[in-house]
Amino acid sequence: MTKKRMYVCSIEAAMDVIGGKWKPHILWKIKDAPLRFGAIQEKLPAISQKMLTRQLRALEKDRLVSRTEYPGMPPRVEYALTERGQTVIPLLASLKDWAEEELADQITANG
Repeated sequence: MTKKRMYVCSIEAAMDVIGGKWKPHILWKIKDAPLRFGAIQEKLPAISQKMLTRQLRALEKDRLVSRTEYPGMPPRVEYALTERGQTVIPLLASLKDWAEEELADQITANG
């Protein structure tokens, strides 16, 4: 059994679960529909396969993302937001809106 980490501050706890360079991007990319690993990687070309795997496992461990395996050759795996993961999307949308308003001059057209 894994010991639960205890936090001093709720912001620290939240950032541990959804923070970092890639987790918010991954959650945002799968917000509308489940995606296969390769499709997520196509949408995030700067992430390495190893890092994407690591981040998806962490999101799955924190119950924000579900992983569904489908039989076949080769086997197919899809990642989707869980109900808990869906609750993060409004937070990310608020961050996106804030950045578009306050940091517009720092965001490229493809950003």
